[in-house]
Amino acid sequence: MTRGWLVLALALAGGVARAEEPPTEVVVHDDRLSRSSKREPSAASTQIPRAELEAPGAALPDVLARVPGTQVQRTGASSDFATASLRGATSAQTPVYLAGIRLNDDVIGAADLSQVPLWMLDRVEVFRGTAPEGSDRMGIGGAVLLEPRFPRRSTLGAGFGAGSFGARSLFVGGAAVGAGSGALVGLRHERADNDYEYVDDAGTTASAADDRVVRRPNADARAWDVWAVGRTRLGADASVVTVLNGFRREQGVTGLGVIPAQSARARVERTLLGVRSSVPCAEGCRLELATSALVGSHQLADPKGELGTAAPLLVSRGARGGQTAHASWDASDSLRLRLGGGQELELLAIDPGLRARRDTSRIDGSARLELGPQLSLSLVGAAERHATSGGGDERDLLAPAARVGAELRLSEQLSLLANAGRTTRVPTLGELHGVSAVVRGNPALVEEVGTSADVGARATLPGRDLSLWAEAFGFARVADDLVAYRRATFGTVRPYNVGRARFLGLELATAAQAFHHARVDLALTLLDPRDISDDRQLASDLLPFQSRLVGSGRVEVFAERWAGADRVALAAAAHYRGARVADPAGLVVIDAQWTLGADLSVFVLERRLALRGAVENALDARQVDTVGMPLPGRSIHGSAELWW
Repeated sequence: MTRGWLVLALALAGGVARAEEPPTEVVVHDDRLSRSSKREPSAASTQIPRAELEAPGAALPDVLARVPGTQVQRTGASSDFATASLRGATSAQTPVYLAGIRLNDDVIGAADLSQVPLWMLDRVEVFRGTAPEGSDRMGIGGAVLLEPRFPRRSTLGAGFGAGSFGARSLFVGGAAVGAGSGALVGLRHERADNDYEYVDDAGTTASAADDRVVRRPNADARAWDVWAVGRTRLGADASVVTVLNGFRREQGVTGLGVIPAQSARARVERTLLGVRSSVPCAEGCRLELATSALVGSHQLADPKGELGTAAPLLVSRGARGGQTAHASWDASDSLRLRLGGGQELELLAIDPGLRARRDTSRIDGSARLELGPQLSLSLVGAAERHATSGGGDERDLLAPAARVGAELRLSEQLSLLANAGRTTRVPTLGELHGVSAVVRGNPALVEEVGTSADVGARATLPGRDLSLWAEAFGFARVADDLVAYRRATFGTVRPYNVGRARFLGLELATAAQAFHHARVDLALTLLDPRDISDDRQLASDLLPFQSRLVGSGRVEVFAERWAGADRVALAAAAHYRGARVADPAGLVVIDAQWTLGADLSVFVLERRLALRGAVENALDARQVDTVGMPLPGRSIHGSAELWW
């Protein structure tokens, strides 16, 4: 499988690259502090630059955990299943896109963030309210956009990394750039033992007499991923972008902490291909076409029945293919319009016993209006028709969505922002028809309907020696018929519609840079998540797995051309997550957790050689995930990367 990915990657890269070397690249360092994305000026958004994605041992869940309004759910080490939710939404309500292709799993609707490699990403953009213009889903959970790197000069490179708990990695890559064209190809392999120590309390949290320190068994993981990213110019004002990503991971499945599994294994595979083109269609008009395909599979082997599965081997396969076409044009100096639509097909097979299919048709449009030099408005609307079949059931659902946003620029340094929207999410194939004998489906599920609004302010205070940036957003969200899970019979769970949930919150973020040698980033989120269903019969109204206080901070000291190095940077970061309940009754509580880490990076040989080191959870704080499984303690990582 890996060899096939590499052959296809080289073929795609060779088709879009020419051997001509461009002029020497001049890198200009931008000291602006703003973290906001430029896609939607009025949106509550956060952009994470490439420099913060390159720390050794870093994973996408760790990076997203520092974004205001974001909460990450993990199930063990960095190679285990991890999801993210925004402003209290579920992970199924939060679409994750890689190069414009949605990664959310076709079975449960959530995107596994542990499968996303950071080494080929240029930046990550997080929209905390609703998804931006051009997204194929406008759910109430915002969106996460992952943008791949594009080469700027012809080069070859290689690197390796090593860390605690048997972590090691190796990659090789190359780029070819010509007149208006370029391609980047890379192949990476990483593995880890994940045999960290944790406290086994034997399931008796009230007494420490039977506690013992054990080492996590059967948690090893091996992963391969290959990338090919190409961009070519077709004339002066047209371009084609091609992205290929193949991923495969094999790992042990540890099971429960009290009764660990020794023989269970899992294998995950994904192949993603996307082609986007942009061509002029008339004066002031552009035509954008996109075709994408995603094929994935998950295999769980439980030969000794340690996980309680109904069969010794469970295999699920999902496939999705789609096409979109959009035309955008400048109707006037102050009005920009965009109109289009698309078609998508999803297939799901779970062995033994299930075949399901969904056909989705979509039309959408948007308008951006400048009402003078100070005020701009944006309007986005969409309607989707979902035809779903499987398990002897057929259904048709219509999912409308709309959003309005406004930006009031009081000055060059201060803007006021507001957004409001109403969206619909259709239950996933897995929620309707089940995933396995343990996770049952519910064909009676109805679509979720959400209404959200936020208001905020964004300010920048530039200066020669000291620059400041700050952002504050207050938000409210109400979700009707929220899809959640509950136990149906012994050993099985089944989804149901909750009724009504309400979220209120406040997000604060600020950054400061002093004398071009120090930078501070701080983020704080306050959240009040409540079940306000009319038929709620529990005294507790807190929604499970939602912390009401989350904070993070990062301090970096850096210098250019210092002690013989091109750049040296030393940073420390802290993250705090408040206590959360783990059941609707509020009886099970996951304690507050916080971690402290540090990283050092050194660039030499005209930045061709990069050396990095990092310490995660430096104080070895005890942490657990959402189901009580232990997370890694203190770990040390290092990496070296050379391009020539």
